[in-house]
Formats: sequence, C-alpha cells, structure tokens
Amino acid sequence: METEARERAPISLADTYKFFVPLMLMAELMMISHAVVTAFLARMPEPQAVLAAYSVSFYTHAVLGSPVWALQIIVLSYIRDRASVHKLARFGVILVLLVSAAQLVLGLTPVGDWFFQDVFGTRPEVAAEAKLCMVVSIFVLPASILRSLSYGLMMINRRTLLVTMGTVVRMIGLAAILALLTRNFHGAVVGVVALSGCIIIETVYAVSLGARFYRRLERHTAPPPSYRELWQFSWPIMLMQTAESGMAFTVNFFLGRLPRPELALAAFGVLDSLMRVLLSPLRNLVHTSQTLVRSRADARVLLVFALHMGLAFGALLLALEIPAVQRIVLFDIMGLTPTIADYIMPALRIGVLLAIAMAAASVFRGLLIASKHTGFIAISSGLRIAAVAVVGGAALLLGVENGANLGMLALIAAFATEAALLAGRLRRLDRRNARLFEGG
Repeated sequence: METEARERAPISLADTYKFFVPLMLMAELMMISHAVVTAFLARMPEPQAVLAAYSVSFYTHAVLGSPVWALQIIVLSYIRDRASVHKLARFGVILVLLVSAAQLVLGLTPVGDWFFQDVFGTRPEVAAEAKLCMVVSIFVLPASILRSLSYGLMMINRRTLLVTMGTVVRMIGLAAILALLTRNFHGAVVGVVALSGCIIIETVYAVSLGARFYRRLERHTAPPPSYRELWQFSWPIMLMQTAESGMAFTVNFFLGRLPRPELALAAFGVLDSLMRVLLSPLRNLVHTSQTLVRSRADARVLLVFALHMGLAFGALLLALEIPAVQRIVLFDIMGLTPTIADYIMPALRIGVLLAIAMAAASVFRGLLIASKHTGFIAISSGLRIAAVAVVGGAALLLGVENGANLGMLALIAAFATEAALLAGRLRRLDRRNARLFEGG
C-alpha cells in the first residue's frame, strides 16, 4: 500500500530530473557508440566504399526496423503483470518475423542488388557488402525484444540509472569486439557484427537485472491486451519512428537540387550528426512523460520540465558561438574544414529553436501515448514530413543556397508543426476528459 501511495503521489521537478538524467546519458552514449563504429571503419583500407556500404545498410535497417524499435515505447504502456509481459513478447516476435523477412529479401535476392545499386547509386561490390550487412543485422532484432521488455520493467520502477549502466556495458563490449575484429577482418560487415555483438551483450545485462523486476510482478491481474488493441495503439508509434529517418531523407532530396549540392549534402550531414549527438536526449522526454504522468498536475510539471530541457540544450548549441568551444568541437573533434565550419555556423545560431521545438513535440507525444490516444500521432508524423517538403520547396523557389540553413529551418518547421498539432489535440482531449491520464 505504501508503494502504491508513493506511485500515485504527484511528481515533482526533482522526480522528473532523477528519471530523465540517466536516460539523457544513455542517449549520448548510444550516439557515441555509433560514432565509434564509423571511426573504426574510416580507418580501414578503401574507407569510402566501406562507409558507403555500412551507411546504406544501417539506414535501411533503421527504417525497416522502426516497428521493433517502437516496442520500447509500447511496453511502457502495457506492462502490468507477467501475463502482459508474455503477450508483449509474442507481439514482438511477430514484428521481428515481419522485419526479418523484409531484410532477407534485400539481403539474399536480386531485389537487394536493384535497391542498393539503383536507389542508392552504389557500385556492385558496395551493394554486395550492404546485402551481407542486411543479413547479419537480423541478429539484433530478437535481442531488441528482450532488451525493450527488460528496460521497460526498469523504467516503470523508475530505475533508469540501471538503463544507463546497460549502455556503458554496451560501450565496453563494442570497444572489445572492434579491437578484436579489426586486427584480422575488413569491410562494412565488421561494423555490423560489432554493433550486433555489443547489443547482444547489453541485452544479457538487461535481462539479468530485469529478471528481478519481472519476478516481482503478479502472474495475472487483468486480461492482457489483445493483438488488435496492440496494433491499434502501436502503428502510429511505428510511423512516428519511421518519420525520424524520413525527415533527413526528404531534406537530402532538396539539398541535391541546390547550386552546390555536394557541399550542401556534406554540410547537412555534419550538421545532422551534430544535432543527433547534442539533442538526441530530448527524444527521451517521450519515455519520461509517458512513464511519470498520472494526472493533470503531473502533466503541468512535465511541461515545465520540457521547457527547462529545451532551453538547456539550446544553450548548449549557443555555446558553439564561443571561439574556444567552436575550435574544440568543430575543428579538433569533428575535424571540419574552415569552409564547412563557416557554412554551418549560421544554422547553428538558430539551433536553440530546434531544441525548444523538439522538447515540446517529444513531451506532447509522451502525454498522448500515456493517455493511449496515439492515432493523431500518425497524422502529426505525416505532417512533420510535409512541413520539411514545404520548407524545401519554398527554399528552392526563393533561391536559398546554404544547405545547412535549409536543413535547419526544415527541421525546426517539422518539430514546431508537430508540437502545435499535438498540443491542440491534447487540449481538446483534456476538455472532454478531466481525468485524461488516470490509469494511463
């Protein structure tokens, strides 16, 4: 009873910071782990071909695997007892089978040759390496089910520091695997094997610690959700995950039509990577608000917290205006040429708007997911891509030449549009149901 009373008590800003900060560190470490793989591959013979094969296969795997990655959000809304965990595991297996089938088609049939050569424009040998990567990356998918369930159990028990430690374990495993493999093996598949291996190591950690939270659950407290209910709840979230990759793809479409397309594409690639490293923690506002909100009072606290995070991460971007910080980040760490650094600086100056828009959109998504009103998220995800297209089209008509500015404005417009739409939806739902988040 004491535990239940504590869980039902209104949250404070301190509670929110305690929950969010470990997830913030986890997001940063995860982005760094991907950068580490790229750094190792860049030091191999023929790095351009290796990186191209790894990049196109990873991008494709990320898009196809979006339904599986969405499982982390889904489990937070449905874990109630052991029976619900079992149902979610079976649902995850269905998702893995569907995604694996698609990846096998690309990895083992001529469809993959057509896709990687004609769609991405790679050479036959690069396409062959990318196809092999698609097959190997399938091993990540089953591990992701167990990891999502285990981390979900930790999050609902507000033990997010354990989740962060899992990412530390992942980093250690990744370093060890890469050090071992790169001595005797070459090619993009080394990166995929290393990434798959470290995720499997992280999953072993997650399951070993998550098991104790699983054992605390009652066997059966309510009927588990039906597959129909799970599909109705989750397909908008899956579309939301896919839209994350779709934004960058759409921006690149317009950048290729600017006067200096190669510089525009290269600069936006650098800018996008920098934004992912610096702002990726803001996406965890979805998990934070989804897990912690139980009342209108909680929602108000989370909105204030989102504003804090938007301003804090915006200030982080503004720090790049300081010459010493600029030199360390852009030149010493990222190794940019003066041309590209000068090209992206105007875009970085308005990055604070992106941070605020991302924070708002993420917290509103989490609140809608917590209330189990996910359908509108699908609409807002589609309109997020549409906003990118509108900005891109307008930029071409107005003769905009700086691709970094175009990309930054498109991303700001996308997240601001989504935030405004989701805020309006939440306001309407709240007027209809004063107890919108009770039991969410």
